[in-house]
Amino acid sequence: MLVKDLMSTSIISVSPEDTLERVIFIMKSEDVGIVPVCDLQNRLVGVITDRDLILRDGKCASDYMSKGPVTVNAKDDIHNAALEFSKYKVRRLPVLDGERLVGILSLKDLAKKKILMAEIGHIIYNICN
Repeated sequence: MLVKDLMSTSIISVSPEDTLERVIFIMKSEDVGIVPVCDLQNRLVGVITDRDLILRDGKCASDYMSKGPVTVNAKDDIHNAALEFSKYKVRRLPVLDGERLVGILSLKDLAKKKILMAEIGHIIYNICN
């Protein structure tokens, strides 16, 4: 199974110049904990997580974003993506096709497939420790 088979594709991104208010509005209205930050060509330049909002100060998205986020490719095997979750202790991974953002893969997406239960347990253990 590939990442593209499980990822969420209904994502809303912001530009580095967008306001903090827009980021918060997206998180609330879409009930998400991550907002990708993309340039005009839809290339990922960073991500803003709910945690970033607490730890950083600023006025626009670029002030809050984490640069160089861990990503996976849409054509990667889902088990390799599970290893990335565990290795980097993250709960969500932006999905790229080449340089373009095409989706987000979350632990919730992995939980939809019972074949991945062992990986999910391992990932959660690593994130918590």
